[in-house]
Amino acid sequence: MNLLEVIADGFADVRMHAGRTALQTVGVVLGVASVVGTMGLTAGERQQSLRYYTESGGVLKVMVWPKQVENVRSSAREQASRGLTLEDVEVIRASIPGFDLVEPKIGRALLVRSARASKSYYITGVAPAYADLHELQLERGRFISTEDVATAATVCVLGADRAREFFGTEDPLGRNLRIGDHLLRVAGILRYREFYWNKSDSYNALGWMNEVIIVPVTTMQVRVVGAGSRKIDEIGLRLASVKTHDASVPALQRLLNNRHRADDFQVVDRQDRIQQMNQQGKVYDFTFLACGIISLVVGGIVVANIMLASFTERMREVGVRKALGAKGWHVLVQFIVESAIVTGLGGAVGLAVGIGFVHGIAYLLNQTAVLTPTMIVAAGLCAGSVSVIFGLYPALKAARLDPVVALRYE
Repeated sequence: MNLLEVIADGFADVRMHAGRTALQTVGVVLGVASVVGTMGLTAGERQQSLRYYTESGGVLKVMVWPKQVENVRSSAREQASRGLTLEDVEVIRASIPGFDLVEPKIGRALLVRSARASKSYYITGVAPAYADLHELQLERGRFISTEDVATAATVCVLGADRAREFFGTEDPLGRNLRIGDHLLRVAGILRYREFYWNKSDSYNALGWMNEVIIVPVTTMQVRVVGAGSRKIDEIGLRLASVKTHDASVPALQRLLNNRHRADDFQVVDRQDRIQQMNQQGKVYDFTFLACGIISLVVGGIVVANIMLASFTERMREVGVRKALGAKGWHVLVQFIVESAIVTGLGGAVGLAVGIGFVHGIAYLLNQTAVLTPTMIVAAGLCAGSVSVIFGLYPALKAARLDPVVALRYE
């Protein structure tokens, strides 16, 4: 008897005992389905976060925002802190080479008027690189230019919602908009952007891009804030690469601490948040994987018990085959094949159930589900390990059976 015949005998025995095979596969189905389902849902949440980061400036963005000194007993140095200033921007550019963009932002609430509407809005004063920093996309016209900043030009760029609010269906390009006491010409219109965390979410996480009114940073300084003011509202930075993160971000915090001598700023680091998210994701993955493995172990115990019962029923058959010249490895391979067929069938059904579970829950919760090859391979390896580990003992017991003892068994 060759190997192919032994494998064929294994398939034939599985077909002959369909009910027993179905019972053996239940635990494997549940285990594989739980592994695939839970990992798919957690991976969907992580992918959604990364997609948001990509659409709003990338994963290398770092923001520095001012923070109110809350300590009542703060020192005179802390109370005298001016917060974030243009000098901070200049020192960061000169001292920390790990950032390829370091851009200030100055903003004020001003009355905005056109022939169609009049309302107070937050006006943002920035430099040309602000568009690259936040992934702002132009629909028409142009963004703030280097020449605009050099000359403190009276131009502005509008988000899609603001352009519609102040100009309706008319083309805003080249039209004038009164902001505060100054008349500014509309140089560009940003593309409408939207991002929703799930399908039922009404909050547009990129909605702020549709509502901005942007002017050159020097225009804000000279014409609104006052030429002598050096205070800014935030600093936006972009890492040159992921490799520069570990050195550049701590250096940024040390530099600002040494300059301010006060806890009057906060650094929001996307790379750090991604690392935290990945760590949390690993905890969830290992937890859910452990639950799935427990289900697979239970299924494996069921497989082993039914195979032992099958071995007891077929003891005389095994004895006859060995008496007729079958080797121990023939019997071993046949039992292993039967175990592999059962767990393979259970793994395939479990994979299908898990995929259906992921998409069903994602649909009910209006979330994004993600299935990766890694999850499918993990599920397959779990099912395969069950067939080897729990099918090996009954197979070895059958292979080592003395044919004389087997033939005397009733």
